[in-house]
Amino acid sequence: MKNLKLIRQKRNITQSKLATDLDIKQESISAYESGKSYPNTDTLIKLADYLNTSIDYLLGRTENDTPIQDLNIKTLNPKTYKILNNFIMLNESKKDDVIWYSEAIRKREK
Repeated sequence: MKNLKLIRQKRNITQSKLATDLDIKQESISAYESGKSYPNTDTLIKLADYLNTSIDYLLGRTENDTPIQDLNIKTLNPKTYKILNNFIMLNESKKDDVIWYSEAIRKREK
């Protein structure tokens, strides 16, 4: 959880306060920040929501700590905008297909 400590400190929240507010052990927060352990999905969602950031930011997949719902996708480059806009319009089953396909393409590039 590369950016958990950064965003926590940016929000002026102590490990203790975060742990208390989310009903997580302070030792767990410390372990997440040091990379000794990782939260389960539900905890990861709670952390992102509480810290008003994205899961991708917490995991170090982006350096933008703005939650996705606050992004203005129209300011993105045209190809990124087009793919995001199309993705949003899909039903859940088709979104799963797109995710699977995009992950397959990324694996092929390695």
